[in-house]
Amino acid sequence: MFKLKNRKVLAIAAVSVVLLLATGAGFWLRSKSVDATKEMEYQKVQVRRDDIVVGLDADGTIEFSKVNLRFGVRGTVAEILVAEGDQIKKGAVIAKLDDRDYQDEYQLALAKLQDAKEQQLTSILSMELKLKTTEADLERLRNEYQEMEAIPEAYSAYERKMKKMELDNKEVEYQNLVKEFEILKKQNLQQYELQVKMAKENLEDTILYAPVSGVVLSLSKKVGETVSDEEDFAVIHENQAVKAVTKVIEYDIGQIKVGQKVYVTVEALPDEKFSGEVSKISSLPVEDASGLVNYLVEIDIKDPAPELKDGMTCTVTFVVKEVKNCLVVPYEAVRAVGGKQFVTVLDEAGNMVERQIKAGFTDGTSVEVLEGLEVNETVVYLKRKSR
Repeated sequence: MFKLKNRKVLAIAAVSVVLLLATGAGFWLRSKSVDATKEMEYQKVQVRRDDIVVGLDADGTIEFSKVNLRFGVRGTVAEILVAEGDQIKKGAVIAKLDDRDYQDEYQLALAKLQDAKEQQLTSILSMELKLKTTEADLERLRNEYQEMEAIPEAYSAYERKMKKMELDNKEVEYQNLVKEFEILKKQNLQQYELQVKMAKENLEDTILYAPVSGVVLSLSKKVGETVSDEEDFAVIHENQAVKAVTKVIEYDIGQIKVGQKVYVTVEALPDEKFSGEVSKISSLPVEDASGLVNYLVEIDIKDPAPELKDGMTCTVTFVVKEVKNCLVVPYEAVRAVGGKQFVTVLDEAGNMVERQIKAGFTDGTSVEVLEGLEVNETVVYLKRKSR
């Protein structure tokens, strides 16, 4: 009896546990259902036209096409004709140095060249006179020797021999003078001309010109300050050209081509999206601290906004595929049933109605709608809340 009673108590206890577990399970399932409902909410969106882009993203930096300008000589700044922010044309004068010392050097070089030319002319005239005198002496000796040869009986052999020697020496002297005269006429004043050229270039280098059109970004000196030929004086944003520069890992670089379309967004201008194209892909790799191999890629940005600044952080999207101005709905709003696509829309009475559509391209966030919806229709779908 004791054992039987114990069994009966155990049986009743077991039934109680089962009921308790069932009750608990039911409560848990109801709670779970309520929690799931709380985690989901209906989302309403209007069908709109937009672009769908699939691409490769990379972090980059905005870079201006800059030209650094420096004087070709040292000196003191005498005049600055532009200010930072000025729009200038190619050939415009940026600044001037005090050129008095360089003017003196140029005039001195010119004077030395002129003296050298005058000395050369004097030497040529003197040589011409000497050459004519020697030529006359040579002609006289030729005549005398010919006369002695014509009547050899009138002169001794010794006299004829000495006259012939005198004639030969004069012939050699004359030929040497002819060579010297030719050399003198061709004498190069290159050393003095080079000094004049260098002095002129130094004088011209006291004026700094803009080699390109653009905007003056910076000026490093003020009037009265000394500047060297080894430091930048001005920086010009060339033709307002703006680039985005980024690094692409070796696994993705094969998908990047010169001329490829790119979208650039800047952290400082989140509502702006700039278009551009790949202009350069480096052939040499750059290895970062993690050991990954990257390649520098440059993008020319079309129609950059004035708000873009050199050095800004940006995101570069290399377009792999793009569908422009298409009807789009959220990816979560489309359901696939039996190989067909459906969405839930609100009819004119505000009732939720199932409608079949024909979907097209998707980027995983938005879906292109080819058939079944119109612009501004309202699509309803359950969206999981973010925790």
